[in-house]
Amino acid sequence: MVHGLLAAFVTGLSGCTPPGPPADALPVLPVLPIGGDFELTGHDGQPFALTSLRGKAVLIFFGYSSCPDACPTTLSKLSTVARRLGEDRARVRTLYISVDPDRDTPEVLKADLANFSVEALGLTGTKDQIDAVVKQYAAAYEIVPTPESAAKYTISHTTKVYALDAQGRVRTTFAYEATVDEVVTGLRAVLAS
Repeated sequence: MVHGLLAAFVTGLSGCTPPGPPADALPVLPVLPIGGDFELTGHDGQPFALTSLRGKAVLIFFGYSSCPDACPTTLSKLSTVARRLGEDRARVRTLYISVDPDRDTPEVLKADLANFSVEALGLTGTKDQIDAVVKQYAAAYEIVPTPESAAKYTISHTTKVYALDAQGRVRTTFAYEATVDEVVTGLRAVLAS
């Protein structure tokens, strides 16, 4: 009797936090022919190398701290994704690469990221360093002059998020319009690869 109650109790507990889909239900993801290792400067002012994250899945997106819409929306979405991942969130790192190195110093990126509940590392560097990483990931950005504004320019930029596996290979990308559920499912597939 006690054994039966204990089994029922344990079964009930396992239903409290539903696990992700079984690995065999997740899509098999190809290795995409973009990406690669790079070195930039973290929002902590320290040198950062992508190779330091081997063994973790990595989400990368390009943006800038004074972005009015896409970047704050993406950061908010990724904070929800992290919560939804539960214990798996410890296996994922997020990198926010600035395409505005003139304004986005490490201190500015740190202050910007403090507004969001996502564990992300803001990265910056010289324009040449940033341009090299943008090219590696087949991303793009363009400075749009706004002389009538105090900011003087905005930046049109790639808004997709790149998902890398534990070996640093790009396995999928998520469009800006992707839902939290789509990102969580895709990220679980990356973690299972």
